[in-house]
Amino acid sequence: MGRKILSIVGIILLVISSLAACSGNSSSKDDENTVTIWSWRSQDAKIWKKVEDQLNKDGKNIKISFRTFTPTQYDASLQTAMNGGKGPDILTLRGGSGIAKYATGKQITSLDNKVPGLDNFSKGVMSQVKTDGKTYAVPFAVQTSQFFYNKDLFKKYNLQVPKTWDDLINNMKVLKEKNVTPMGISGREGWALALILDSVGASQLGDPWVKDLISGKTHFNDPKFVNVLSNINSLKKYFQNGYSASSYQDMETLFSQGKVAMIVDGIWSVKTIQDQNPNLKIGSFLAPPVDTNQKARVYAFVDGGYGLNAKSKTKKAAIDVLKYTSTKQYAQTYTDLFGEIPGYPGIAPTNGTPLLNVAMNNYKENSINQLFRIRSPFSYGDPAIDTLAASGLQELFAGKKTPQTLADQLQKSITKWYKPFK
Repeated sequence: MGRKILSIVGIILLVISSLAACSGNSSSKDDENTVTIWSWRSQDAKIWKKVEDQLNKDGKNIKISFRTFTPTQYDASLQTAMNGGKGPDILTLRGGSGIAKYATGKQITSLDNKVPGLDNFSKGVMSQVKTDGKTYAVPFAVQTSQFFYNKDLFKKYNLQVPKTWDDLINNMKVLKEKNVTPMGISGREGWALALILDSVGASQLGDPWVKDLISGKTHFNDPKFVNVLSNINSLKKYFQNGYSASSYQDMETLFSQGKVAMIVDGIWSVKTIQDQNPNLKIGSFLAPPVDTNQKARVYAFVDGGYGLNAKSKTKKAAIDVLKYTSTKQYAQTYTDLFGEIPGYPGIAPTNGTPLLNVAMNNYKENSINQLFRIRSPFSYGDPAIDTLAASGLQELFAGKKTPQTLADQLQKSITKWYKPFK
């Protein structure tokens, strides 16, 4: 009887051992097929679910684990994790310097010869995901900033889309006289304020001047740039009350509720605003030039790209994900889902808003070719133009700096590391 009991116990232990072994193998296989992705874009959860579904339909058996962070905290959180060897398999990276720092630090892997779909992207877009001639990310979107306006308010007060800067100021004067707040801004969030500099500078600086700036032939404290800052500062009297404490969300909410007539924002915001108020009739226009001899232009930049962690333990599955993000199919889904301009060329939205169509046309026909702020050569060092402009505009509007002193500060700070200025 004792021997029989021992035999039964032995069989049970053998079965348990076998089950544990099977469980371990299954877990290992799951780990190999699970691709972790981090981002500052919480809305991207929707598209990664679609990507997972599509890859599984294609027989890839891949699971995507997506994690999002507060946008203003994302960069620091990602950098800390990567430095500690605990970063995701796929990093959502900001274009230009945001990609370059991980590439030069050998924390992400070159995608050349790994993602053939990258050959279909334009040279301009690819230039913002390359470092030292190598490609380190799959571009996912191109963003533009412009003025958005309330069509009903413009119609009510017989206002036309401005063709010159004086036209814009006159429109604001009329609105203020009618007790309508002409413009809403996010004074609390400097990154959003800096979109005004991008928009106005695109139309009023021009490619030749910016090209000279990049080469060091001219400087940020040149009268032309100071005049741009002066024009931006002239808008201050038309901002909403308490603008310095207003968040980016506050600005969008004021506009969606019809409490301000205009805002400067990115094309990415339109869907959010229209979701808040489907009845709001929104128009858009590019920041007007100083006079009619100039052409209104748009500041367009690559939002970012998807990079591959050099220490990823699921590289094969991660590369399959990246290959799919480089396809026309992914770009179409991206545009239709978010109402944004994809990095992939030649995509037309199947259910896009008129504003998206206008933005796409402006990107195609009216983009400046030389960038002076976000994703520009001036964003690669420390201190970068991005942070300098963000805090500088806050000080400008607070009366702590003049256009000239802000321009001088930009020039002095960037000269510390930008070789063409030395």
